This record gives sequence, C-alpha cells and structure tokens, in this order.
Amino acid sequence: MVGVRGRFALWLVAAAAVGATPAGAIAAAVPGPVDTTVPSVSGVPQQGQRLGAAPGIWTATGTPTYAYQWYRCDATGAHCLSVHGATAVGYKLGAADVGKLIGLTVKATDTSGAASAYASLIGPIAATTAALRSTVEPKISGGSAVGVAATVDDGTWSATPTAYVYAWQRCNPNGRVCVPIAGATTGGYTPVAADVGHALVAVVTATAASGSQTVWSIATRAVKAQPGPSLSAAPAVSGTVAQGQRLTATSGTWAGAGTLAYAYQWYRCDATGAHCNAVHGATLATYTLVAADAGQTIGLTVRATDSTGTATAYAGLVGTVASRTSPLHNTAPPQITGTATVGQQLTATSGTWNVATSSATYSWQRCNVNGRICAPIVGATGSTYTATAGDAGHTLVVVVTAVAAGAAQASWSLATAAVSAT
Repeated sequence: MVGVRGRFALWLVAAAAVGATPAGAIAAAVPGPVDTTVPSVSGVPQQGQRLGAAPGIWTATGTPTYAYQWYRCDATGAHCLSVHGATAVGYKLGAADVGKLIGLTVKATDTSGAASAYASLIGPIAATTAALRSTVEPKISGGSAVGVAATVDDGTWSATPTAYVYAWQRCNPNGRVCVPIAGATTGGYTPVAADVGHALVAVVTATAASGSQTVWSIATRAVKAQPGPSLSAAPAVSGTVAQGQRLTATSGTWAGAGTLAYAYQWYRCDATGAHCNAVHGATLATYTLVAADAGQTIGLTVRATDSTGTATAYAGLVGTVASRTSPLHNTAPPQITGTATVGQQLTATSGTWNVATSSATYSWQRCNVNGRICAPIVGATGSTYTATAGDAGHTLVVVVTAVAAGAAQASWSLATAAVSAT
C-alpha cells in the first residue's frame, strides 16, 4: 500500500507530467462517480467522543454506494495509517488517537466504476482530561485562487478563549502532508503562486484560563491559478412576470479582492428551462419583458470581476411569462422550504398572484446545478416532495400552475441548493 506521503509524491509527478502533455491532447475519461462536495466529519475531537461522517455529494451513474475508512495521522497530516476495522460511518476516538489527526476516505461506487474523496483532517485529538476542547472546527472563507484573500474564523470552544495563535499550512490537494507557510501567522492569508494546486489549512491554537488546545481548520479546495470573486449567495430576480413588466436583478453576494464590478446578461429559455438564448442588448440589471417572452422562461447570468479575475453565477429561472392579455400573472414566485437532502421532505408555496386564485397544481422538476435543463419527476405532483437518491447533485424546482376565473398560468419556483446525499 502506498502511504499518504507516497501518494503526495506521485501526485507531484503527475502534476509535473501535465505540463508535458501535447497541445490539444484530451485526457481519458475516468470511470466512477465525481465528487462535487467533499466528504465531511463532525464531532468533538476528544478521546471518548464519537465522530460522524457525511459522504459528500457525488454525480453518479445510478445510485452510488459508499465505503468508509478512518485513518490516524501524525501532527503534520502525514504518515497516515488506516485504523483496523474502522470502516463504519462513525468512529469512536480512543487513547491511541490523542495528539493525532484523524482522516477519512470515502469510496463511492456506481455502475461505471469507483472513486475516492477525502474529508478534511480533524484534530489534534484532545485527551479526556483536557479542560479546553474544540466543539466546531474553524472554517476558511475565500482563498479560492491566487490573490484572493482567505480568512479563518476561530471555531467554537468548550470555554471562551482569551487569545488565539494562527499558523497557515500548505497541503496536498487532499488536505494531507502539510507544511507551515513562512510568516503566515495571522487570521488572514492571501494565496500566492506557490499555493496553486494545494489545499490550505489554518491551525488555530486557543488559550483560556483552563489551558491551551490546537485544532486544524477545514481545508480549502485546491487553490486555482485563475482567480476571481467567490460566490456565497446566488443572484436573484424580482418583479411581475408578465409582458410589459420590468424584472430587476440583484448581483448576489460575492467576496473578492478590491472593488467588484458586475455584468449582466438576460436569456430567453423554453418552458423546460433549456435552449436558452441571450437576449440581444439585455445587459442591464433590469429587463422589460416583451412579446417574444410570452410563454417562455427567463434566465440571468451575472459575471463578477475583481482585481484578480472574473467568475460567473446564475439566478433561478423566472416564468412562465404571461402574455399582455392574460388576466392572471405571478407577482412573487413560489418558494420551496425544507432541507435539500435525500430523504427530507420539501414543501412548496403557490406563490403570489395579481388576483385571488381558485386552485393550483404542482409539478416538481429535477434540474442541473444551475437550475436549468429541467425534467418533471414522475408522480411528484403535490405541494410536498421527499428528495430521493436520484436527486443527489441536482437542484429542484416546482412549477405551480394557478387558476383564476377560468385562466391558468404557470410559475417557476426558486431552485433549491443541489441536493445532498445525506
């Protein structure tokens, strides 16, 4: 078996080989699921406590199955050895784990093959007698690319610390085999070229009257060479969805370097949210609906630019657009409440309309991660819907068709977040 340090060396060799790939060469497809959200570990890193695993979100062929393996690593996140028999979704911390970091690998298998993904290391594990312990790991915001500043919060502790010390680490893409970054000893750090392809971790040492304890943050994804702002809340569209009415966009919430600038593009899509074409000249934060929009859905793309680059985000579709002669039109879209997780029930409202409606029907749709290219979910025609394994990695919308005075009009809800497997 190749150890974690050995795997890191192999990764470095592979990364170097990429530069030697002939121009225009196409990488061979790798079978198996693809992780879109990495696995995670929850729990208190202290002897006697139980850690729990979440497998992450995967794009898969069919319904994936998951296998778990827990690892015990040294204080640098290297020399990781599998813990014999620790293959369940939970792991109880023992005396041998004290002072160590704990790792988790999740292997997902679907009908096309298998792939593995790695949770962030958790620890070092505190002894049973430790008076101060981490209860929620620190988290890093930003740092997605070179020049995009990162900050780490202090996490949550069993007692209120009086001081914190920080040490940023540069790790392999899986958040393992880490080395300190010289001089990076504050709560913030801005990635440089040497960080490209590496994950970042902030090691936080808290001090309270009862003593001191160190804990690792959740690792970032590998730092990108091409920077740009990072999105924390998606753009949105408001307004009455009828010909002649004006829609208004919000840019969403972004974090970036320096002052951000936004560019807008409105799209006209078909009734399924597909075949979207840019509306010529519709590049402002507002858009007035025209006759060609009647019966269609409307999409919006926002491009955010900071001093380091550009990134793109998508608002949920609005529509179907009512014609000028329609007596019924939507003034606020339906909403979906609940947690977008397999096995959890979601509930849709019917939205707000210009006149009182006599009835409403529902059609739940499974869409891509941008809330586009949607397909009806067979049998999902009530105001509630329980997410299934087939929804994992997809967003969900509900199309509500309201009736008033003999007129019927459809309206799309805002899309959920991508459905998580657990």
